[in-house]
Amino acid sequence: MKFMKFRRYLDFGSRHSSFDERNQLIASGIGKEHSWILDVGSNIGQTSNFLASNGHFVVGVEKFEKEHKIACARSVPGTAFMRTSVTPEFIHSTVNWEAILLLSVLHRIYSFEGEEFMRSVLKACGERANQLFIEGSTRQARYMSGGHPAPGFTDFDTQDAGRWHRELFQSELGHNWQISEARVLAHSKSEPHRLFFHAKKTTR
Repeated sequence: MKFMKFRRYLDFGSRHSSFDERNQLIASGIGKEHSWILDVGSNIGQTSNFLASNGHFVVGVEKFEKEHKIACARSVPGTAFMRTSVTPEFIHSTVNWEAILLLSVLHRIYSFEGEEFMRSVLKACGERANQLFIEGSTRQARYMSGGHPAPGFTDFDTQDAGRWHRELFQSELGHNWQISEARVLAHSKSEPHRLFFHAKKTTR
């Protein structure tokens, strides 16, 4: 039983059909080697390890103990993993990053702490990074598991969810950011699509 649960963690990427595509989009967006990257909600470290293998330095941050332990056990040169909750204060206490990854994590913060807290984390990330790579959920239930109100988009509607996310980014990041159009990525049986955004600071 324990082995099956462990294998389920290792199979995380294969259960999400656009996982490799998303990693390639991030790698091509960052470009040059030796960039410093913060991976918020790094899970078992697959994306962190991928980027480190492409010549970057990556710090993965994960709240949950089991995922953090697996990430540490599977780390490659160029990665380091921390177990901590992400707060605006934590983000502000770190260095400036070339990129911060918020992959399948904004809805988790929303569900644990509420929309205003999630917004404050996003704003702090914008103040500490030159680029943000953000994956947003199109499934309202992902945001509501902690008892918080539903986000302001129609469930599973990629266009409406894209509008809500862009308004969120523009509100919290400010005017000196260029935000890509939402890229619709295939995801899983319970949530057919996720939205992928690349935001770049236009003035440094």
